[in-house]
Amino acid sequence: MIDFIAVGNNIASKRKGLNLTQEELANRLFVTRQLVSKWENGTGVPSIDDLLNMSEIFGTTIEELLCLDRKVNVDPDDVFAGHERLFVVKSVIDGTMKIDVPENFYKFSQAERMMILKAVKDGTLKTDMENLMPRLTPAEQKFMRTEIKQ
Repeated sequence: MIDFIAVGNNIASKRKGLNLTQEELANRLFVTRQLVSKWENGTGVPSIDDLLNMSEIFGTTIEELLCLDRKVNVDPDDVFAGHERLFVVKSVIDGTMKIDVPENFYKFSQAERMMILKAVKDGTLKTDMENLMPRLTPAEQKFMRTEIKQ
């Protein structure tokens, strides 16, 4: 999964490294400055054509622009710092982001908690259940006690 906040930070860094304004980059790409701003804020996604053109302007690969070659860094005090929430949840579930799930469980929304619990229940995510169970709501505890129906 691509972390568009990290991608946006990367685009901004590379743009600034060439001493380009958002307006100047936008003109080179034939897009609006507002669109460049959305990319840099992680609220917009560059098209493949824009990524190809940016890779030429910045002298880099699309993989590097999309941060596909980077290790995910985690701030232990704020696991969401610099990352999209869904990216964090999926990275925790697939094991690319290592966190103490019981210690950080309260930081997740109800929907995110259920995604994590489903992964724990189906064996995709391993965690310390003895430490996690007391932190669950009664409904979450009930969910964890029910059988998975195939």
